Amino acid sequence: MSDTTVSAPAAVPSWLTAAVEQYEKEQLDIRASQIMHRESHAEHINDKLASLGIEPLQPARLNASGYLEGAVLVRADPEADTYEVRAFWDEESGQVELHTADWDGSGQFRRVRLLNRLADVAAAHHETPKAPAPARRNFAAEALRAIDSLNVDRLNDGRTEAIVTAINGLTAAVLHAARP
Repeated sequence: MSDTTVSAPAAVPSWLTAAVEQYEKEQLDIRASQIMHRESHAEHINDKLASLGIEPLQPARLNASGYLEGAVLVRADPEADTYEVRAFWDEESGQVELHTADWDGSGQFRRVRLLNRLADVAAAHHETPKAPAPARRNFAAEALRAIDSLNVDRLNDGRTEAIVTAINGLTAAVLHAARP
């Protein structure tokens, strides 16, 4: 007959408990910082709108998840061929941008112009949302991925291994020469 005693779970070391507490505190601090940063964006948007005398249908605010919802300025009217206009904050330029969404119901708001004067809202109301520019391909990263994917050690043919090694070497040389 075998002895099948169940051992009690090992006690969690005190240093691990302290590490977990420290990590959780850091995560809370990061989250609080992000929310405060987004709140400042909402304040910037609402202040800019107030300075131009614009009373939004819904001011910029944070939603329940802590993400910024742009100020709703004007609703869409498909009969009049106009778009809903919302104001968002652009961190790069430090300015309020106007976004519109197409009537397709996707909810994707895209930038149409910066808000500098009251007339910009009227202009945006009639502007079709622009599709974002396609992301630039990172050819160097693609080349490095190709080198990594052609693992010479997994090939069974000596001639193929030599060709792959030569291609990898040439690719690395071109990448090195193309560095700024």
